[in-house]
Amino acid sequence: MNTQITKTAVLFGFLFFTMAVYAGTMDANNDKLKGNWSYSLPDAPYGYQDGSIEFKETDGKLTAIARIGTSSYTIKEIKKEGDTYHCNLSVDGSDVKVSIKPDKEELTGTVTADGWEMPVTFKKIKK
Repeated sequence: MNTQITKTAVLFGFLFFTMAVYAGTMDANNDKLKGNWSYSLPDAPYGYQDGSIEFKETDGKLTAIARIGTSSYTIKEIKKEGDTYHCNLSVDGSDVKVSIKPDKEELTGTVTADGWEMPVTFKKIKK
């Protein structure tokens, strides 16, 4: 009977360890995005081709504030699927979908607005 209790304890210990490592990995992946980035969206209409975005964690969720010209747009939640992050926002009445994939020193992705898909790159703003 003692052996069964030991096996169960080891199994639960391994399970909690695995969950802790996975949670740590998720935070580390989100840390790749956290901070201030400049973006370049060369195929966008004039005035929307560049700006900045700040990724941060709010209430346990990855969020962001995008700055385009003098306007700011809040992204309430960024979801991760595999190695790509996805979010939606409304910019001047248009629904915008963004997909972001971390690379070595930058982020790359696509922005889709009004059925128009455009490449986007992000570079970390160093303080």
